Amino acid sequence: MPTLRPYAPKDYPHFLALDLETAVDALGESTDRERALLRERWPGVLAELHGFTQERFGAPDALLWVLEGEGGRYLGHLWLTEKRDPAGARILEVTTMGVVREARGEGLGRLLMQKAESEARVRGIQDIELSVAGNNRRARELYRDLGYDTVRRTMRKRLRA
Repeated sequence: MPTLRPYAPKDYPHFLALDLETAVDALGESTDRERALLRERWPGVLAELHGFTQERFGAPDALLWVLEGEGGRYLGHLWLTEKRDPAGARILEVTTMGVVREARGEGLGRLLMQKAESEARVRGIQDIELSVAGNNRRARELYRDLGYDTVRRTMRKRLRA
């Protein structure tokens, strides 16, 4: 049975690889160059925007959980950040959630989202918010099955030269 534990610096290479895979997948139709640039820049984005480096997870008002399998195998992660909506109400944001490709379809995403809901209840927060790529059908179905509603949609058109 997988276990959830707080993030530790030794997890950084696994976190980075999975988070980067998720970010690349979210690009949808993209060029090799665009994917290479994202891979190159991603550690800097984590450091600059979230204070997250290999040495420390310094994101304010945030928790990062690691899903671990047998023998300490890294199976996924759940990054939660407490925020406020425009009216000032507290929200728990699923900043990022990922399950390694070879462990998908085993209910681990559901387990991570149950942890998010449990954390929201402990904090007295009534709303959980997340973003999901339009091309991530599997995740959208999971969230819909768990009772999440679409509240806004972002659309994009890529113009090619």
